[in-house]
Amino acid sequence: MPYFNYTSPASYCLFVVSLMFAMIAMLVSSSSMICWLHTDWHWAQEQLKPGGYFVLSYLLSIVMPIFFVAWSLNCFIFAMLTTGFSSQSTICRAVTALWLVAYVASVVAISMEFMWKYATNVNAR
Repeated sequence: MPYFNYTSPASYCLFVVSLMFAMIAMLVSSSSMICWLHTDWHWAQEQLKPGGYFVLSYLLSIVMPIFFVAWSLNCFIFAMLTTGFSSQSTICRAVTALWLVAYVASVVAISMEFMWKYATNVNAR
């Protein structure tokens, strides 16, 4: 497309980092699933005591794939923003700005919903 300026190495670097984080997330997620599929469920329930090492490994197997997916998504978004805002076309810059506003609005809405559910669960206890 002639509208985009691909001379900036930042967008290429961010795209590669995004793909790298996505691959790491898939590997971590699949290895965690294989690990938990081969674990005896009753033994795992006995080991899930507060303060134990097993609880930490259990939480890390859930949190790490989410962490890598989030970083992959953010790197992809920053690469798209870099490419869009470095464009010579005013239309591409306007579309990128609208896309950025929509992204921020959706992140704020998801965060507020999460905080509302957390607050109602804390008050219910």
